[in-house]
Amino acid sequence: MDFAELAALASGHAEARAIQTALKLGIFDTLESSALDDAALAAAISANRRATALIANAMVALGLLAKRANRYALTDAARRYLLRSSTEYLGGLILFDEAIFETWTHLEQTIRTGVPARPTDMFQSRPEETERFIRAMDSLTRARGDPTYVADRLDLSRVSMIADIGGGPGTYTAAMLRRWPRLRAAIYDLPATLEVARAILAEREPAALARIDLVRVDYLYDQIPGPCGALFMSNIIHNEDETANAELFRKCFRALESGGMMIIKDHIMNADLTEPRPGAIFALYLLLATRGRDYSFDEVSRWLGDAGFVDISHEALPSPPFTSSMVIARKP
Repeated sequence: MDFAELAALASGHAEARAIQTALKLGIFDTLESSALDDAALAAAISANRRATALIANAMVALGLLAKRANRYALTDAARRYLLRSSTEYLGGLILFDEAIFETWTHLEQTIRTGVPARPTDMFQSRPEETERFIRAMDSLTRARGDPTYVADRLDLSRVSMIADIGGGPGTYTAAMLRRWPRLRAAIYDLPATLEVARAILAEREPAALARIDLVRVDYLYDQIPGPCGALFMSNIIHNEDETANAELFRKCFRALESGGMMIIKDHIMNADLTEPRPGAIFALYLLLATRGRDYSFDEVSRWLGDAGFVDISHEALPSPPFTSSMVIARKP
């Protein structure tokens, strides 16, 4: 690693904050229809002209805006990922990161004490936090393409009922139902999350919603309802500690039909817990906000095996664009 690479890593917060602020100001949506100069752009977003020019120039430098004859216009990347009207809008995640940015200022204290910097409530305490978090997860996976890839990759032809544990906005569930027309599904999640999921599915996936049961389940304290032909969990085990995950897999085993499929999608790490790189960095966020971390395939397969699962396999998703893997197992 040379100086330039290290310096870029160490100052990455500046680029992140600039993009978050530009999105929050509405700069990209304002430029959706036509290019504007700094005066017109500043007036449209109710901001200072000089300051608006500076942040717009920064977006040009980052490749998110183009500047010609002193007029700013969207680049293809911005039009694809930063417009609310786009089906690949990533803004939900970016605005979530903006909302929790202050949490990162407590990282030193959390490293010293091991105590999370915020309540480990999965953003369930306040409705606005719940909605921001759930829409962020929806935004990330739709922009990156995980749900369609996973639905196409899994063979659910013999499954009549799949349940998504901690299914959040239902983005994966809807993709599976589109891919497998005879499939029915359930989303098992907390009450505040289910309210957001119902709204998201009603506005974008009404046909899928008609085939989904939204069931209040706290997987830490409740049994997993069954029987199911398949259980799916995306980005769930990294929120919990080792004891909770081992018990969760035992609950899943009991809920599955004989021959049923267990599917885990997450950052599945190497034995040293250093690769993939996004998982190692994300583990610091998990330290700040959850009881968990990212786990290795050896750890996950041990929990599955101890619960009674067989035929345990690990499939890394293509990177880029993906940063995670699937672990699939079967109940005998």
